[in-house]
Amino acid sequence: MDQFQTLSLLNLSMIQNGIFTVATFFVLWVAFRMAAQIRGDQGTFLAKVLTSAFGLFVIALGLQVFANRNYALATGAKALTALKAGGQALSIQAESYLAGPYGAVPAELQYSLFSNTSSVAWWGLVTVIFLGVVWMPVKK
Repeated sequence: MDQFQTLSLLNLSMIQNGIFTVATFFVLWVAFRMAAQIRGDQGTFLAKVLTSAFGLFVIALGLQVFANRNYALATGAKALTALKAGGQALSIQAESYLAGPYGAVPAELQYSLFSNTSSVAWWGLVTVIFLGVVWMPVKK
């Protein structure tokens, strides 16, 4: 595989991840709308439990989508590094990609939901806010 194919596959994975990200944020919006409807005394205990479960599944999906993005970026950098080590000359775009934050790839790639600290912090904050909307009492 050459660098054009590698960058094309990376581009396709970023497009796919973008579509999944938009869908995840839409479903997250739906979860927050559900939480707003059952907030306070308006929802039964069962409705709060089911809404919480739905929201937590959406948050888990979001973690997975963000982890897929990080893994695809690291995989692309590893493939470009292998091409460079094999003696192929890389384009300016490929060299600048390797000079960026994903250019320093570990020797062994591992998929992890918690590989990016800012993604984990973001989804942790979303979890706290979501559960707060569902379970915190409403001031009257």
